[in-house]
Amino acid sequence: MKKKINKVGIFISDEGFGHSVRQRVIINNLLLYNPKIKITIFNSKRLLFLKQFFGNKLKYKFYPHTLFTVKKKSGELNLAETNKILVQWPKKSSLSIRKLLKNKKELNFDLIISDLVPEAFNLAKILNIPSYGIARFAWDWFFYNTRLKNLKATQIIKNSLLLADKIYFSTFAKKKILSNNYLNIKKINLIFDRKIFKEGTNEFFKSTNTYKCLIMDNGTKTNSNLIQETIKYLKKLKNIDFYISVDNFSDKIKTYVAEQRNLIPVEGLKNMHRLIEHVDFLVARGGFNTITEILFFKKPALLIYEKNNPEIKQNLNQMYKLGYCAIMEQTSFKLKFVKKINYFVNEQLKKIQLNLNSKKIQTNGANQILNDIIKNYEKN
Repeated sequence: MKKKINKVGIFISDEGFGHSVRQRVIINNLLLYNPKIKITIFNSKRLLFLKQFFGNKLKYKFYPHTLFTVKKKSGELNLAETNKILVQWPKKSSLSIRKLLKNKKELNFDLIISDLVPEAFNLAKILNIPSYGIARFAWDWFFYNTRLKNLKATQIIKNSLLLADKIYFSTFAKKKILSNNYLNIKKINLIFDRKIFKEGTNEFFKSTNTYKCLIMDNGTKTNSNLIQETIKYLKKLKNIDFYISVDNFSDKIKTYVAEQRNLIPVEGLKNMHRLIEHVDFLVARGGFNTITEILFFKKPALLIYEKNNPEIKQNLNQMYKLGYCAIMEQTSFKLKFVKKINYFVNEQLKKIQLNLNSKKIQTNGANQILNDIIKNYEKN
C-alpha cells in the first residue's frame, strides 16, 4: 500500500492577496486528495480570508512575516524603507525559526509547501523533511533587480530558497523571472479554479451601456488615492459604466459614486475579482493573480505601471509584447484618464481582444504541483 501524505505545513506570504488565492486552490486539491489530511497554515494578514473559505477544516497559526516590501502612497516601491526591512531580516529570520522550534511537536509534518517564505525552507531542512516552493518570482531575483542587490540579506535569502527540493514556476510566457541558480525548477500552468472563483457571485454586474469597465483597487491598495482623484472625471465617459472598488474611499466619494449614473460601487475583494468575467475591459495593477484572471477570462486591460517594482515591470513587458494588454503610467490618472480610456477603447481594445481569443490558457497548475509532490513523496 502506497504511503499517503497526512500532515502538511503551508507558509503563505503576506505580500498582496495573490499568494493566498493561489494557495487556496492548492489546499483545496490537498483536501480532495486526502479528506483526512491535517494542514496547518502559517500566516498573519490573510488568516481570516482563508478561514472564511475553509472554516475549521484547517489549523491556523499566526506567523508574523519578517520579509516584505514597503510601498509609498503613490504605489511605487519605497526602496529606503524596504532597505531597512532587509537589513533587519537576517536577525529576525533566525529568531522566527527559533520560536517555531520551541513547539517542535507541532511541526511533525510530512512536508512543507510555501510561496517562497525563506524560513519555510530553513525549517524543513532542520526537520529533515521535503519542502516545495511555488513561484512567479523569487525574492532574490526581485531584490537583485533593484539597488538593494548588494545587501547581505539578499544572498542569505537566496541560500534559503535554494534549500527547496523543487520550485514550481507558474507562468504565461517562456521567459521566467527567477535567478538562474535554481536548478530544480518545474514549469507549470497557471493556478486557477473557476468553481472556487464563482462561488456566491451576485447579479450586480448587469448593465445596458456600450462598455463595462472595472477599475480595480487591488489587494495592495497601491492606487487608491489616484483612483479617488480620478472619479470626478469619469462622468465625461458617458458610454462606459465604471464598476469601482470603493472599500478604501471616503464617505464623501462613496456618496458621489452612488449619485452618478455611470458609476457603480463595488465592495469587497471577492466581488471585485468576480466582476472580471462580466466586464468588457479593466484597469488594474499588473499583479500575477490579476493577470491570471485576465488571461483565463480573455479580458483586455489597461495595466498600471509601478515604479521601482521589477515584478510588475516584467509582468507588463511580457503581457504587452504578447499583445495581451495596454500599459498606462500612474501619471495617466486624473484629468488625463479620459483621453487614455478613449484611445484604449477606440484604438487598442479590439486588437487585444483578438490576441486573447487566439490563446488557449491552461489553469491546472495546482493539479500539476500536487501530482508531482505525491509522486516524489511515494517514491521516497
